[in-house]
Amino acid sequence: MSSSSQQQNDQRQPVRFLPFRSTAEPSFWLNHNSRKLNELRLSEEGTLLNGFFGVAPSSSSRSSAVGLPPGMRFDSSSCCSLSNRNDEKANVYIVRRNEWIQSHGKIHSLNTLESLKKLNKNDFLNEVNLPSLLKCCGILNSPSDNDNEKNDNPNVALLSTTCITYCNLKTNMTVYWFAFPALAPRPGCGIGYSSTTINNNTDPHQRRLVDEWGTRACRTLVKSFHTFRVLQEKEEVMMDSNVNGNVDGSGNNSSVWCPPFFLLLPSTIIMDGESSERKMKCLPLNKNTYDSLTNEEKESVIFGFVDPNTTPASATSSNNNDGIMPNAVGWTLRNLVAYLSLRLGLGGCDRTFLSYRSPFLRRIALSEEKESVNESMDDNNEDCAMQDDSYENVNGQDQDGDNNDDAGVGGSLLLDIAIPLACDYQWPAASTSEASTTSGKNNMSCYKCVGWELNKNNKPGPRSIDLRPLVSPAHLSRQANDLNLRLMKWRALPSLDVEKLSQMKVLLLGAGTLGCGVARTLLGWGIRRITFVDSGRVSYSNPVRQSLFGVADCANGGKFKAVAAAESLVTVAGPDVKSEGVVLTIPMPGHSFGKGKDGGVDETEAVRRDVERLHGLIEDSDVVFLLTDTRESRWLPTVMALATETPLINAALGLDSWLVMRHGPPSSALSSMSATTATTTKNSSQIQRLGCYFCSDIVAPENSTRDRTLDQQCTVTRPGLAPIAASMATELMVAMYHHPLGHCAPAPERKRDNNSGAYAPVDDGTDASSSALGRLPHQIRGTVVTYTMMTPTIPAFPSCTACATPVVEEYRKGGFDFVQCVCCDDEDGSYLEKVSGLDSFREEAARKVDECLDWDDDEEEEEE
Repeated sequence: MSSSSQQQNDQRQPVRFLPFRSTAEPSFWLNHNSRKLNELRLSEEGTLLNGFFGVAPSSSSRSSAVGLPPGMRFDSSSCCSLSNRNDEKANVYIVRRNEWIQSHGKIHSLNTLESLKKLNKNDFLNEVNLPSLLKCCGILNSPSDNDNEKNDNPNVALLSTTCITYCNLKTNMTVYWFAFPALAPRPGCGIGYSSTTINNNTDPHQRRLVDEWGTRACRTLVKSFHTFRVLQEKEEVMMDSNVNGNVDGSGNNSSVWCPPFFLLLPSTIIMDGESSERKMKCLPLNKNTYDSLTNEEKESVIFGFVDPNTTPASATSSNNNDGIMPNAVGWTLRNLVAYLSLRLGLGGCDRTFLSYRSPFLRRIALSEEKESVNESMDDNNEDCAMQDDSYENVNGQDQDGDNNDDAGVGGSLLLDIAIPLACDYQWPAASTSEASTTSGKNNMSCYKCVGWELNKNNKPGPRSIDLRPLVSPAHLSRQANDLNLRLMKWRALPSLDVEKLSQMKVLLLGAGTLGCGVARTLLGWGIRRITFVDSGRVSYSNPVRQSLFGVADCANGGKFKAVAAAESLVTVAGPDVKSEGVVLTIPMPGHSFGKGKDGGVDETEAVRRDVERLHGLIEDSDVVFLLTDTRESRWLPTVMALATETPLINAALGLDSWLVMRHGPPSSALSSMSATTATTTKNSSQIQRLGCYFCSDIVAPENSTRDRTLDQQCTVTRPGLAPIAASMATELMVAMYHHPLGHCAPAPERKRDNNSGAYAPVDDGTDASSSALGRLPHQIRGTVVTYTMMTPTIPAFPSCTACATPVVEEYRKGGFDFVQCVCCDDEDGSYLEKVSGLDSFREEAARKVDECLDWDDDEEEEEE
């Protein structure tokens, strides 16, 4: 630019722009935080962000909004894609939102607060937004752009939004900074008003529309702009229907939003030689439309933009007074001026702009029954007439020259602006080396964006929001409880199925030391549907070892453990936990019933109800934890779990040792998965039925508390064992549910060169028992005497008194009657041994032992 041009530009009155002020609803931040935790995780890539704003009042009737910055709003739908909506819902969305103007952009969620602080904000804004802005303005071109000029739509690129955030998912604090990018001319070449003076009584820079054109023309403008919106909506919907087969609400078209920019062609018709009437036509803003205008139309066309400014342009402010500054106009004008300079080649020209300010925009419901999509844009007078009643009597009057009858747009402004030259948007290089690389029209480093939002102190900087007061304690509790699991998915365990765990129904048989420990660990894994089964009451010796009870639970004979534990879980983890306590007694072999004075009818019926209830609970559960005190109390749940094919995890304590194991599934379950097994394992012979808790016994379970001292009747164990066993049991269950075969998963393969004492914290995933969380052992046995563990594999014993196929089948046939026969057997378990085949096994074993002894005796006689 020459020195004379620079001096002329300096003498021009600069245009004042009022930037947007972001207004993000709490639902927007809650939605974004959830996406960061569950979907974005460590990704800092930008994701779709849609903001929207409405028109502002053009008179002082809305005094509460006067002087406030125009607001760009964001709600729960601003980060959501609507591409999966069906047509019916999409049409509802059109009717609900097409009275708003939409802004497209990206939101970048940074992983640390330090990275947000250290980020070069200006370079970031240029990097993210310059490509789309310069492409829209014709600076960056590709071969395909020339072929697609007919699809030129600056409404998207010229009105964009950028946001950087840091979400502290622990404290629910979010730091954010919005930007509304606009191409900026270099220093000294800003956007200014033209120096043309209209007359001595009006402001040469801004003229109120009603003062310049009159009320009749204002009403005509409103009708013309409304018709333009209707035709634009129809055209976009037809194009989307032909291309995509439906209305696309993904945010990549303007079919459901009001166009922010338009061309206005005014013309004056003289009637009867005296009066005149102004006709108007609104056209879409793009290069093709502008190039199709005649030279006369290009000189008279007015470039319109929907102004979100809330400051009204009153009649008194337009008086030519040196002490009054021109009204600030909307931020969207900046990119519009840049588009005209760079894309349409109007740099250096003086052009008229319309700051369109209306009290409202009507919603448009597109209905094929009411409006035809074949109407011509040139012949829209009939459509305008249909809307006369809506605008003609806005304030109940219809007289020319009455300022109250301007259809609400009388406060719109006509602006005479000197458009900067295209070269005015190219910034000088900061260094010689940069200058050598910035030659050429298509280099982005010559251009810069501005638009970072001011904070509450009216200075450039981020803002923050604390979401804790805005959400319920239950939501905060749920989010905090799941935070550890969600963070695991970010990097360490991306295949962790948190949703599957949260839907699991878990049954805990026993609410004592192990039951309390397992329940607390289940909560840590996000499992919230837990049922306790126990018939005992809380005693004063329990709270120090059983973490879900307090001293208050021991008063008045003590609460039932199952009920107290269920209530405590809700207290610990919040109302989101669905916990239930069931008080019932598990029938046990060797503990007979039904032998009272009345024949034990009442007792027998009570036991029957307990058996039926226990069976229903096990059948309805996804997994059962067997955590009872005595050995015989584990028999019936073991049989029921096999009969219902419910996975079962067993945990037991000794004085200084502990056992955790997963019971193998029934043979029928393994048979049904034989095809899957053949493709997922190297050797199908590895898949063998794993043993249960009783597979190592050669006698039937009996009453273990009979004729025992107190220390033998109680579970006397070192206090540190229960938390270890409870944690191991829970971890084993979670790993089992992440294996493709579930509880049918085989045990780890044993190799001769394996060193059982070697420390191996990593699973290479090659073993058939490997899951997403590691290998799945059959048993885990540990001791605190030598502080060691081992993971043996015990195959199922064909004559086991609990898991043998004859026992399970007999239970399925007889149900309670079979249980009664086992529990009331007066011959010390002989009935159960006969059913399982254990007596025949012992007889066969004794016979073979005798044969071995006879052989030894014959050998000794020969030696003598």
